[in-house]
Amino acid sequence: MDHPSPRPRAWLAALLSFLFPGLGQAYNGQSGLAWILAAPVLVLVAGIIVVFVEGTSSLLTRLFDIRFLIGLVVLDIALLGWRLVAVMQAHGYRAAPSFRKGATWATAVLVTVTLAMHALPAYYVAKAIDTLDTVTFGGTHEGDIKDSFSGFGGQPSPSGQPDVAAGDRVNILLVGVDSAPGRTTALTDTMLVVSLDPNGTRSAMISVPRDLYGVPLPDGTPYNHKLNSLMVYASAHPKEFPLGGVGTLKATIGHLLGVPIHYFAAINLLGFKQTVDAIGGVEITVLRAVNDPTYVDEYGRHRGFHIKPGTYHMNGHTALAYVRSRKGVGDTDFTRAERQQQLLTAIRAKLTAGNLMLALPSLLDAVKNTIATDVPGDRIAQLAQAVQDADMSQLQRIVLQPPDYMHAEPFTAAGYILIPNLDAIRAIGEQLINGPSPSPSTGP
Repeated sequence: MDHPSPRPRAWLAALLSFLFPGLGQAYNGQSGLAWILAAPVLVLVAGIIVVFVEGTSSLLTRLFDIRFLIGLVVLDIALLGWRLVAVMQAHGYRAAPSFRKGATWATAVLVTVTLAMHALPAYYVAKAIDTLDTVTFGGTHEGDIKDSFSGFGGQPSPSGQPDVAAGDRVNILLVGVDSAPGRTTALTDTMLVVSLDPNGTRSAMISVPRDLYGVPLPDGTPYNHKLNSLMVYASAHPKEFPLGGVGTLKATIGHLLGVPIHYFAAINLLGFKQTVDAIGGVEITVLRAVNDPTYVDEYGRHRGFHIKPGTYHMNGHTALAYVRSRKGVGDTDFTRAERQQQLLTAIRAKLTAGNLMLALPSLLDAVKNTIATDVPGDRIAQLAQAVQDADMSQLQRIVLQPPDYMHAEPFTAAGYILIPNLDAIRAIGEQLINGPSPSPSTGP
């Protein structure tokens, strides 16, 4: 005597299609529909596996491409709709929805979980799009740093942009803006050129002192003020400096080094603290003690800063003190510049694919209002690829300092100033392009 097959349960069919579209239909005996629902998802899963097998670095750089991110949102919404159809059809095939039945409530929970699973990544992708739109050139939103940073006003689009895909070197001017309590101007006290060689081992960091005086402007006229005031001054005098604050500073430092400066990035040093915390801190090996009893922290409190040689896992507060302190015994702007380069290298090492994905939510919050660039939105992914491809294990760290690159004049009407040795500094640019970087005054 034949026994009837047990009737599929509606909630179990819905659960199976929740786990993978088409499984619930197969459980219900709808094999044709099961394959129709499963096939697109199988193709998507296969594509994801291929990406991870080939490596995540290229995928990571695509996450800086707004068009790619928009595509992810569209794909997420389409997959959400596909899964909801599969779940609800699997349930409805065997039982009409009725909230008097427990099976309907179970399926409702599955629908709610499905919505949440897709809403969260869509939220973070939308947040990433908004952040990129804020920090890049030509975006429709302005972050807090651009609002408070007069040098960004009226700047032209970057010209002569490198072709990273073809292996062109990329030169970026990074400036740090210290907006701690008591600071009334946005002077560029930290100026650092990062030169990335995507296809070789000649990447470099070059710290440019804030007290350089008489640096030639692009037209050859000396700027008879300290270099850290140039961006604000040029921004306030647009007739005299038609390139604006950012453009003038880029052109002047590029002229000083003899290399084109392609892009500019500014970071508020208070936001720098948030960035370090967002990635879970950094590992730093302190080579010499820092003993600065006069240090005033980011909140304007006189706390002092002391740290002994050794390896430390630094949070944002400690890392910020490490790169801001300059009045300790034996310390100068130049030793501080070496520590700044060391910390940037440690941050780059920490930003692997896995760490970046885990840190993404808090990192987006830290970056949005504390970093501003003149990198066009359609070039940011290429720049991220250049950072990934550059061999940072052989990064050359150069701090321009006396006596090789300048001499000090401590008692002038402008106060302590540094007079540049233009030929020696220009030789650095020549070596970057044509050969190994010069050895004098390089950081550890």
